[in-house]
Amino acid sequence: MSVYAEKIVMFDGDCSFCDRTVNFLFDHNPKRTLYFTSQQSTLGKALLEKNNLPSDLDTIYFYANGKVYEKAAAFFYIAKELNSPWRYFSLLRRFIPHVFGDWCYDRIAKRRHLLLGKKDSCRLMTKEEQQYFLL
Repeated sequence: MSVYAEKIVMFDGDCSFCDRTVNFLFDHNPKRTLYFTSQQSTLGKALLEKNNLPSDLDTIYFYANGKVYEKAAAFFYIAKELNSPWRYFSLLRRFIPHVFGDWCYDRIAKRRHLLLGKKDSCRLMTKEEQQYFLL
């Protein structure tokens, strides 16, 4: 499998909270360094399988330069790609222990459907935006 995008966010494609998060990430990544695919997509499944990772819809995965980060680590590495002030969240990685970061992430992930439910519609994308959403 050949992956032409260097930085790919893999998310739950049926989750409203995840969908809004992806929209936020897209809108705050003006350099367009991030690409997106759902874990349920052909590419998402292939990337997870290639890296011996389960499809865990409670987890966000971030594929960057041949490595896959998950949960809080993914959040911190993704934040580095955003514009200010959001990029400064990446600095928290230095101060928050990995176990505590994942614990916080898990608390939110388990309740994400309660927060916003499941999505019934998707963002209408322009042609320029479509190239950043991979199937």
